[in-house]
Amino acid sequence: MPYRFAVAAMLFLLCGAALAGAESPLPGSGGPAEVPGAGSDRPADFTLADLDGQPVTLGPFLGKKPVLLVFWATWCPECKAAIPEINALITGPLKETLQVFGLDFRESREKVERAVTSRAIRYPVLLDEHGQAARAYGVVGIPTYVLINREGVIVYKGHTLPGDISRFL
Repeated sequence: MPYRFAVAAMLFLLCGAALAGAESPLPGSGGPAEVPGAGSDRPADFTLADLDGQPVTLGPFLGKKPVLLVFWATWCPECKAAIPEINALITGPLKETLQVFGLDFRESREKVERAVTSRAIRYPVLLDEHGQAARAYGVVGIPTYVLINREGVIVYKGHTLPGDISRFL
């Protein structure tokens, strides 16, 4: 019996530690974040196809203006609920200041195209068909938002949009 209790206690502590570390502040960011790689605050580069089949590489966008990566899927209710707010980011005051990319996680082009049309998504959507970008960023659930500042440093990573995105820009 003491052995079972010890094993249960250890599992409880490990789960708690894993959950506690899921969103931790980055130095100087003042907000929740988790960073891909072992303590790295630099974004992983990737090349993914857009809905027209054209390759889009993250690298050329870095250092020009902040980039918001939105890891999502068509079946995710939280992702659907966030679409109007993300659309507002790219059509409102941050329109010229922020680049947004939606990275759909492992779904077919046809399914994603239908969702983009039916939900009036106005930002570019890329297809992470094999999950390589999600793995590179350590995505463990969707939605996941990654904000990269103008200097190319990850300043936020979390499962909710940052409340005041402009404070990171």
